[in-house]
Amino acid sequence: MTIDTAKSDRSKVDNLGAADIVASGDRLTGSIADTDQFSFAARGLSTVLPQHIQPGRTGYWQHQFDRLANRKQPVYWHLGMANGQIRYSGSRFWSSQMLIRVARRYVLRTRSEAVQSQLETIESRIRSEALNPSQVLAMMKQANIINEAQLLAALRTKILTDLDLYLLMGSGSAKFIAADVDVQLPIAGFSPIVLLNEAQQRQVQWAQLRKLIPSMKLCPILGRAAIEKANLPNSQQRRIETLIQSEQSLSAIAEDLAKDSLEVAKMFAKLASMGLVEFKPPGKQTAASVMVIDDSPVLLSQFQHWVSALGYAVTICQDGNSAVAKILATKPSVVFIDINMPEISGFELVKQIRQHPDLQRISLAILTGEQKLSNKWRAQWSGCEFLTKPLTTAAIADFQVQLEELIPRLLTASASTIEN
Repeated sequence: MTIDTAKSDRSKVDNLGAADIVASGDRLTGSIADTDQFSFAARGLSTVLPQHIQPGRTGYWQHQFDRLANRKQPVYWHLGMANGQIRYSGSRFWSSQMLIRVARRYVLRTRSEAVQSQLETIESRIRSEALNPSQVLAMMKQANIINEAQLLAALRTKILTDLDLYLLMGSGSAKFIAADVDVQLPIAGFSPIVLLNEAQQRQVQWAQLRKLIPSMKLCPILGRAAIEKANLPNSQQRRIETLIQSEQSLSAIAEDLAKDSLEVAKMFAKLASMGLVEFKPPGKQTAASVMVIDDSPVLLSQFQHWVSALGYAVTICQDGNSAVAKILATKPSVVFIDINMPEISGFELVKQIRQHPDLQRISLAILTGEQKLSNKWRAQWSGCEFLTKPLTTAAIADFQVQLEELIPRLLTASASTIEN
């Protein structure tokens, strides 16, 4: 059955999540075999994707990334398009609820109590009347909650923000799922080439910003001494204090301001470069600790900076021969190990750790600058994760994103092992 013959089911499909729709693919596309597919290498998605966005086709490119493939629940990124233009981006398909979420995140007007009350009423009607996104959008326009320009700006910012993340997610595959995006999201859309070019420019900007702001989870605090020395006008000082008085993370501040995260990062990076603002990990530092073993003092320093910014206690070790003793003394939850060290290799060290009765449950990750498939296989055979070191400035952003995603997963695996 195609989407054209399933109009009666649209209200039900509209509010399904990505996994639900994929599971019921026959209702949308007839069969998965009918969809186009392509694969992409790490950092290759921005080059391959424009070749597959064709005029006259309406639906979603559903992307799955290799490094997220082993999760219990499937993790997808959907890029909705119609007539050669990108309309939407998200982990779930476009729906009435997604429209509300986008408005709440990127339209400042939705922060008012009156508009929040209106949105709650609309959400209640979505549940009771199964309203589709086009109907909800018409209601929001009529209530003066959002206009066409605001919706376009909100969707554009969301798409670019998603591209910030997913273009660095590494290799994977994509398949096309036909759907009536054109009807459910009746907007002009955005040129794929223009968006992807801007996304690549943003990657460069993020790479520069990460020197001062390694994570948007950091919480800004006042640099009191610098502020007093700068002798700022009272109005400017009050504005800075207002921004950070809630002790929220940079991500939360961006959400409260309904602004692009990159714009907020630029603003705080400028304040940080003047010493007016400093950063601390969110809340109290977690009890979980991370150790990195590497003979490079530069990598150790960078790693400590990046990981401590995520809220973890970090221990560094430059001598592989003393690593086991240091692990026993500090009891880290996760250990990152360089492959190529003098006197002892990373894999020899992994063997020593695995053979020690008190260290068998620790999660291990192999670090290497050599992208050899044999190294990756050996890491997997040893029960280790595998992470490639950043060998260029451009690769640092990728590495930081991977660290931010990998460490919680390693901590979960370590806790699960202990429970069992």
